[in-house]
Amino acid sequence: MFPSGSIDRLTLLENNWEKNASYIWGIPLHPLGEMNAITYVLQAQDDLAQMRLRTHGFMLQALINTVISVIFVRNFILSVRIMRQSPFALAGWCCLLQAMAGMTFAGIAMMGFVPSGPSCRQVLWIAGAGLTLSPFCISTVLLQRAYLAHNRNRYILILGAVLLFPQLLYAYYAWISPTIMVPGIGCISCYPPYVPWMKLCIDAPINILLSVAFILVVYRQYRQFGSAAWARLVHDGIQIMCLIVVSNLVCMIFAAVELIGLLSEFFFVLDWVVTSTLLVRHCVRMGATSSKVTPTQHIRIPEEAVAHLETTTSVFVHGLASTELRSTYRGGRRRLMIR
Repeated sequence: MFPSGSIDRLTLLENNWEKNASYIWGIPLHPLGEMNAITYVLQAQDDLAQMRLRTHGFMLQALINTVISVIFVRNFILSVRIMRQSPFALAGWCCLLQAMAGMTFAGIAMMGFVPSGPSCRQVLWIAGAGLTLSPFCISTVLLQRAYLAHNRNRYILILGAVLLFPQLLYAYYAWISPTIMVPGIGCISCYPPYVPWMKLCIDAPINILLSVAFILVVYRQYRQFGSAAWARLVHDGIQIMCLIVVSNLVCMIFAAVELIGLLSEFFFVLDWVVTSTLLVRHCVRMGATSSKVTPTQHIRIPEEAVAHLETTTSVFVHGLASTELRSTYRGGRRRLMIR
């Protein structure tokens, strides 16, 4: 049972609390948000039950932050390897940027549990920046892949770019929303109820666009290669990209409907971790596949599949914009030659 189930987000802030609050950049700062974990726990040292409740919340957050730290460190190491192999690849830079943002957030969050560590507000402001940068990087990579998969269709690129930039709006709401400490939970953001729905509406259009783009690629390859379509999609990394889109949509819906009460905001972080890992895995697999591609490579396919292929066709193979396939006979076997 989640401790947030009996807490109403709207009742956590006192009436007219802004009058006595300090301000930075015109943003009111709640006093409970200016504490770190140690200060907040010691504030209840005269009440043992309350002190235990507060400690329980921070222990839960510390465990989550530890897991997040390990995952982002792994993603960072893999991203560095990708950058060393392809220093000018857009996907590699996006992987590296979001992994660095995740490491920064996890490190700052862990420092919040030590004396003189960052306050709750400082941790969540950094989280807001990372939660804005991560989907922006992921959508950029997905948009690039969809653009290449559809033979550099400029309409997809332009429409995707228009739908991409509203994602930056989340950082604004993450910073203006009051941050406070809650017993049994820890440091949370008291954003307005419409913020999860707003983010869902911002993310949904570009996710739908990319999903439709990928489904069209799947359908096109299925029509051309039959049962071999999924094998080719694995090599192209499109399955992983679809998982990224699904993860984003599911997590945003769960956060919007407040599935687990106040803890529902952790779905934002969950989506960040999952999509970051999937994106890095996608880039690693694409790099490994591309390194095995030679200027002339032969792929055996069934005779019945060849019957449905044109002599020359253009498809999206191994992350490249287009590849020319020619049907030839060699050694008594029909093969496809990729040039």
